[in-house]
Amino acid sequence: MRWLRGGAVDRARYADMRRALSRPERLGAAVGAACLVSAVWYGPALVVVVLVGTATMAVGTVLHRRSQNPEHVTALTFGVLELDLVAAVLLTGGAASPLLPLLVVPVLAQAVCFRPQVLVAAVGTIAALLTPAVLFAPALPPAPEAPPVLHLTVFASLVVSVGLVGSHLASADLQSRDEAVADPMTGLLNRLTLSSRFAEAQRLAQGTGQCIGVVMCDVDHFKQVNDTHGHDRGDHVLVELADRLRSSLRSTDVAYRVGGEEFVLLLPGRDIDDAALVAERVRQAVAATPVAGLPITVSAGVTSTRGATATLSEVLREADRALYAAKAAGRNRVLTPDVADAMAATRPQPGAPAVLPG
Repeated sequence: MRWLRGGAVDRARYADMRRALSRPERLGAAVGAACLVSAVWYGPALVVVVLVGTATMAVGTVLHRRSQNPEHVTALTFGVLELDLVAAVLLTGGAASPLLPLLVVPVLAQAVCFRPQVLVAAVGTIAALLTPAVLFAPALPPAPEAPPVLHLTVFASLVVSVGLVGSHLASADLQSRDEAVADPMTGLLNRLTLSSRFAEAQRLAQGTGQCIGVVMCDVDHFKQVNDTHGHDRGDHVLVELADRLRSSLRSTDVAYRVGGEEFVLLLPGRDIDDAALVAERVRQAVAATPVAGLPITVSAGVTSTRGATATLSEVLREADRALYAAKAAGRNRVLTPDVADAMAATRPQPGAPAVLPG
């Protein structure tokens, strides 16, 4: 059983793929339809085969929901279905059966759900079960020749099954790609994507000589929102804030969620003054009306770079320094590094005598 389950990665893969194949009865329906059509020429025994397959899938679905080891249930269900399908092949001519191509369907489904070792075992099992059909075919009573309509039915069933599995795989792949580049809660791109997009913006800026503006935003007193109203309300604030960020930007500007309540705006072609105007527009849009029913404000630090003169880490460090100064100055404001430096220069040093107004 450990061989079947594999490690944690294998079990996670099984769970993901099993969710993707959330309607396995569709595959069973496609195969069962071809077997029922075959019963017209090969007799009612194929109806029994279909009933056994249907009952197997129904019982397997119920046990899968209740079992602590659902992968075991799925493997056993596939095994019984393979036996059932092999019986249908033997009843319709063995190695010459028009239903023979349908044996691809359970193998394909197992390839999606299980680790490669299980797939090899499944293929070996089917090969072992079909060996008698090849060795003893001359001893079997001759089966009627399958008409063209049956071959077309089997072909259609196979195409539908492969199409269903392929669509599920494509959906799972797209979902995993989305999760790799986007924040699942807000839908904004994540920090990993920011790195690649910043490098791309630098390459373009080297050719045009333009600047790249960067804004780092932070929700003011966000911890108090979570502590007072709960994390669900805090999540709603972040989702609505992300919507306001998107609506405040032009099509070439992109917002990223890089931390809990921290966002970065990447603004290609904007110098620091233009970037500050964008940040101020965002700040006003957030402060103008309640966010998720709460009075929310943001602070922002703004900087810019030209071409490839600075790395992303250096640019973010500059923006973060300006953001820290905006927080220290009272929040709900936008600052640039030069303004932050000027404020720091005029701030009384620790231990220095206070200067009182005359």
